[in-house]
Amino acid sequence: MHIVAAGLSFRSAPLSVRERAVVADDEAVRLLRYLVGHCGLRGAVVLSTCNRTEFYVSCPTTALADEVRPRLAMYLDPAGGDDIAEHLFELRDAEAIRHMLRVAAGLESMVIGESQVLGQFRDAHQVARRAGTLDARLDYVMRRAVSAGKRVRAETALGRRAGTLADAAVEVARELAGDLRGRGVLVLGAGTMSALAARRLHEAGARLMIASRGHDSAVALAAAFDDATAVSDPVSVAAEVDLLLSCTDSATTVLSAAEVAAMQEQRGGRPFTIVDIAVPRDVEAAAAGVKGVTLVDVDALGDRVADVSGQRRAAVAEATAVIEAEVAHAIAVVNERDTAVPTIAALVRQAEAIRRREVERTLARMPGADSATIERIQQLTRSIVSRILHAPISHLREFADDPGVALTLRDAFDVDTTDDAVTEDTGGAAAAS
Repeated sequence: MHIVAAGLSFRSAPLSVRERAVVADDEAVRLLRYLVGHCGLRGAVVLSTCNRTEFYVSCPTTALADEVRPRLAMYLDPAGGDDIAEHLFELRDAEAIRHMLRVAAGLESMVIGESQVLGQFRDAHQVARRAGTLDARLDYVMRRAVSAGKRVRAETALGRRAGTLADAAVEVARELAGDLRGRGVLVLGAGTMSALAARRLHEAGARLMIASRGHDSAVALAAAFDDATAVSDPVSVAAEVDLLLSCTDSATTVLSAAEVAAMQEQRGGRPFTIVDIAVPRDVEAAAAGVKGVTLVDVDALGDRVADVSGQRRAAVAEATAVIEAEVAHAIAVVNERDTAVPTIAALVRQAEAIRRREVERTLARMPGADSATIERIQQLTRSIVSRILHAPISHLREFADDPGVALTLRDAFDVDTTDDAVTEDTGGAAAAS
């Protein structure tokens, strides 16, 4: 059994390639079911964001794992071109698990430590759950990755300073366009990323105009800010616009170079900064050639924030240490799924620890209890533990050759340890079951 991570990211492919490989939300379920139902995979998840389209899959054989990359290339580029195929990366087993945890923690993001990717990762997990394309191993690693991402945000300086791509876009816009107080800023899109950008722009004192394909969503977003207005035609308000920030989920161009030229004509040709962080791009690349226009796409934005990321090396090292510990744990747990013995030991050990703790609390409230009473309490609680564990342990032994059963029971009982040493006291409970 292999866990494979494969796909495209800003590290492996330019924007012109990545935007062709985006998997829309309404396409994801069908694609995942195809991969599991027709390609022989045990599990499949797709994460498609502005900076990556990645697949995390569980393969029952090495031969199927070898087919993942060419199959994805065929699906993402049905015309058979080489540009997508040559930019596809593939990681397997330990390296795949490490990559998944690093992605969820924001360590593989363009803006290192950015907070939004954890939610996107969690959403990808839930889409796969709804599609029915999660096997036990892949489900475990996905949940472990989300947990690791939460730890990084809660326990490290990287988490405390986390930003988003929208934050970086606004900072770059301010560098290029100058002070935004009182200036007109047009935001294209009304989704999550656009809302984050609009909030930062509002805090910078900008006068917001919001445009979206769904005008009602633009009205709703504009209502969240003082003096913001919803507009239906970006070109019609060009004279009032000093900066344009775009992040829609449109599969096609929203503003053509001709429309940007028309806006510039209305603006009298004065300098015009456009920051487009959408993938696929909202603004036609040729708009960069319009006189007076500075067009920053998501890759250019990444180049501009790279130095900022370098200033956070200590925080990155702290977060990396957390992730490496989580990776070692996840790998050990996944590898031991081939036998029921460690899971039985972990279940017994966990139950015995709970039993002892509760007995100690009870006896602390019974200072006058004699030795006979204490022994009866000990025997009673051991018997209860043994009876509770009997059914799950019998099930584990019956299906010892199915690692998914062990994983499912570990998850159900919240058992997450790989130390299979069992103390003397736990031996009785295990034997009794």
